[in-house]
Amino acid sequence: MMRKWITLAASLTIGLGLGLSATAFSGSADEESELGKIMEKVQKNKAVLTKGTRNVAAYKKAQKEIKEAADEWAKLAKETKTHNDPVKAAKNVAEPQKKWDELCDAWEKEAKKLAEIADKADSTQKDAKDQLNTVNKSCTECHQVFRVDAEDEKF
Repeated sequence: MMRKWITLAASLTIGLGLGLSATAFSGSADEESELGKIMEKVQKNKAVLTKGTRNVAAYKKAQKEIKEAADEWAKLAKETKTHNDPVKAAKNVAEPQKKWDELCDAWEKEAKKLAEIADKADSTQKDAKDQLNTVNKSCTECHQVFRVDAEDEKF
């Protein structure tokens, strides 16, 4: 009986030790790039927007939050434009800086349109959903060009 308890204690100690060492060697949040931090904010806002435009009832409830999240997206687009790290890593793009600026400007413009739609009391969920899809297309296009080897990097 005592042997079982000793084995259990040893197993738990080893497991805990491995777990702590794994977290010690994983990258810390300090190493994350500024652009990565911005993209985390983008993801949080995207969750608000996606949830808020899911159906008519959700849209009517979350219309104010949708406007705020879309406005935040426009600000983040402006802020993102100043980060040129992805431009340096771009592959198969003739003028990467020009393309980066175009995509950031498109994101900002489409996000502002979404905020305008959500700000109107008579706007429909379909209009907001369609505009969100337009914004998402600009995100997809940017990620296809500038996020080539993202699985190897902290983006």
